[in-house]
Amino acid sequence: MRVTNSFFRGVCAYTEGEMGRSPIKKHHVRPSLPVDERGTIFRQSGSLVALGYPAPYRVGASSLGVQTVYRELNGIPGLACERFFLNTATAAPRPLVTLETAHPISRCSAIAFSAACETDLGGIIELLDAAGLAALRDDRAGGTPPVIIGGPLTYVDPRLVAPLADVVVVGEAEPVLARLGRAIAGTRDKAELLEALAGDTAGIWLPGEYPSPPRATHASVEQLPAIAATWSSEAELKNLFLIEATRGCKRGCAFCVMSARAHGAGCFRAIDADRILSAIPADAPGVGLVGAAVTDHPQIEALVEAIVDTGRRVSLSSIRADRLTEQLTRTLKRGGLRTLTLAADGTSDHLRRQIHKGIDGTNLIEAAHLAAKVGLKRLKLYAMVGLPSETDEDINEFATLLRELCQTITISVAVQALVPKPGTPLADQEMAPLRTIKQRLELLKKLIAGRARLTPTSPRWSWVDWKLAHGGERAALAAIQAHRQGGTFSAWRKAIEAFEL
Repeated sequence: MRVTNSFFRGVCAYTEGEMGRSPIKKHHVRPSLPVDERGTIFRQSGSLVALGYPAPYRVGASSLGVQTVYRELNGIPGLACERFFLNTATAAPRPLVTLETAHPISRCSAIAFSAACETDLGGIIELLDAAGLAALRDDRAGGTPPVIIGGPLTYVDPRLVAPLADVVVVGEAEPVLARLGRAIAGTRDKAELLEALAGDTAGIWLPGEYPSPPRATHASVEQLPAIAATWSSEAELKNLFLIEATRGCKRGCAFCVMSARAHGAGCFRAIDADRILSAIPADAPGVGLVGAAVTDHPQIEALVEAIVDTGRRVSLSSIRADRLTEQLTRTLKRGGLRTLTLAADGTSDHLRRQIHKGIDGTNLIEAAHLAAKVGLKRLKLYAMVGLPSETDEDINEFATLLRELCQTITISVAVQALVPKPGTPLADQEMAPLRTIKQRLELLKKLIAGRARLTPTSPRWSWVDWKLAHGGERAALAAIQAHRQGGTFSAWRKAIEAFEL
């Protein structure tokens, strides 16, 4: 989910990615806007889309995907878009209402959700419950608003959300947002909307009408960048205006659903630096450059320097160790960076080659020396355990690397289990047994005790993600049962077993 780029890697909605977040259990709904949010859109129109995100405001406000949809839909004639989120701090009003004008969700023209990872299914179900709507599409009456679901989870498998949705946006939203928005504005009810969209299968799937989803859509570079609408001190990415620098990735890491291996050559798109700079509001206090491979941008050094020279903070959502230079590191520090965050991913050079990571321990050592040289105090690494063919020797190698890095800079390590995802080269691999994952984590903790801080993600929740990712439409049914039984790990495990995921 961390104002520095460590936060960017942690929020899967922000990084389109690799690490995922823990499931959200039994939250309530935020009833009012943050007082200091800038860029809020208040728009009166005949049709209103309620845009929901199955996480608290602080996380959802740091999702560039949500922000882009919010801004784009509000630019369509005859259409307005308002937001709603989960929140643990306040009691849920009844009925569930939007942030901007407290309009009841169940009386909007359409309800749209962005789903970033598998356990977001539970959050969507909770929000539908709070709105007084049945979770399953087939259980909702004809007079209820259509439910539209899109987001990074559709890259994993759009069937995961199909039982909940009347409409699924498959892949990147930019190619379909305008026509979807016009269809909502031009129709009076769900039946008319579905009729208007019938046959339009380019990135739009009506799971109640068609058994199989279409291929994911990809935005052209001319349709980019994604641009935020708001910023706030209550967002996890505090007072950062988010804008896309790159889309996709050309690296082909075997575990990543956003990789070139998963989605074909040419999926990497870099946005011209002048277009990015011209889209930044004059009063934005800081800028977050977003993308799965930001440091692969051919103009990255000049782009970061241009932003920092205006006196703004800057943060990058991803930094590759082999793309780090002294100039870039110094500029990032001048722009407010305090902790450098990098992905080691595999625990040994052998495993990094196996997953096509394209870096080795030497790259990480050189990056640590660069960080220390320019005055950064901390280095945070992300790593995975449970890769195919991993042994204790790989863990030993990683511990040796960490001990060497600790001689240069303070180190912290965030570790999670590999979750093999559909559509990736590792899709057919079994997730490593939980006992094995726990043993590897304990070994690593022992080997680096007193030298580096280890923060593991719960292997049990990684197991839930893995089971859901491969569950197809049954995953949504399991999510409904798990949510009804409290959303605990035990509830998810029982639901996964009941639906034989």
